[in-house]
Amino acid sequence: MPRRSKRIKTATQSGGVIGNLPRSIVVHVLKYFDIHEVARLQRLVCREFRDAGQERIHERGGRKMWEEGIALLNGYDHQTVDKRRGNLLCYASHVAGCRLVAVVERMQQENLSDEAKQKMFTDLKELAKTSPYHWVDYYIGRWYDKGFGGEGKKKQAVVWWNNAINGGNEQAMFDLAIAYEDGDLGLTQSITKANELYALAAEKGNAVARSNLGHNYQSGLGVEVDFIRCVALYEQSAKQGHVKAQFNLSDMYRDGSLDNENGNPMTIPKNHPLHFKWALAAAKQNHIGGQAYTAECYENEWGVEQDYASAFEWYMKAAEQDDDVAQHCVGRFFEFGRGRDIDLIQALFWYRKAAAQGDQEAMVAVERLS
Repeated sequence: MPRRSKRIKTATQSGGVIGNLPRSIVVHVLKYFDIHEVARLQRLVCREFRDAGQERIHERGGRKMWEEGIALLNGYDHQTVDKRRGNLLCYASHVAGCRLVAVVERMQQENLSDEAKQKMFTDLKELAKTSPYHWVDYYIGRWYDKGFGGEGKKKQAVVWWNNAINGGNEQAMFDLAIAYEDGDLGLTQSITKANELYALAAEKGNAVARSNLGHNYQSGLGVEVDFIRCVALYEQSAKQGHVKAQFNLSDMYRDGSLDNENGNPMTIPKNHPLHFKWALAAAKQNHIGGQAYTAECYENEWGVEQDYASAFEWYMKAAEQDDDVAQHCVGRFFEFGRGRDIDLIQALFWYRKAAAQGDQEAMVAVERLS
């Protein structure tokens, strides 16, 4: 019997086709090249594998930084919002070789040409094919959702977001929940389905999903009213720095849960220290309602020592953002010298601003001072 050709042993972990070829075939192929060409080809192949490996390492490192960056920017994965650090990590991910970031940045530009939109889609599909990643699936869905593929294909977003959800993408869970809540993308409107998706995202630590689900428990949208569950979700989101949850929590503690019919105590009673705590947290993030509530607490000694100067400062911040109630309060502080000297000219100025927005008490004050 003829002896079987020896096999070439491969050093690669994957074991390629060359490793399974008979030595005689390899020898036959190589005899058409001189030794220098063989050496050159060997170096070229080794260099290509090295570069490809380094590219994959950079890409994975970039993706890790990208995930950490967007988690900090948006309050994903139980992270506390930190815009500055999040932006730095997203930028670093681009430098590190995350190709997805470049496509996402282009997607956010305005007045894109049809050619640019198609190139973006091609790049995303190539990324999805060569290196599967749930964020790529999410952004292909986002591409369809933005109408880049035409209005008739927008519902394709649902397919890609479901793919992303299967990969654990919590932003896809949230966006699909919004689509169900609104009956968008060809879906039958279903607040129940929306709440299921909010709950999935909330379990993964999505601050916005927690806030939205908390609101639905407060209002009884698709679920029975549950103020205990509502406050728990608001607190989780508020501690992550989500400003809307901070304000909603402050509002809840300001008046209580308002379910005290027939003399029964409220499930969530008024709590001015917590009302002030969360109002101040929202105010520091430039939330108009939080600023007005913080001023109100300082004025009325709710959860904090009375301080008219601080009350005026926070009322002014809200008034400068065109809050009519805050404008009326600033006028009142100027008129009666609370936290500052009496200044009737400034009082009339702010009363008029509030009156122009329909504030009835400010209208009376304008007549009184004119």
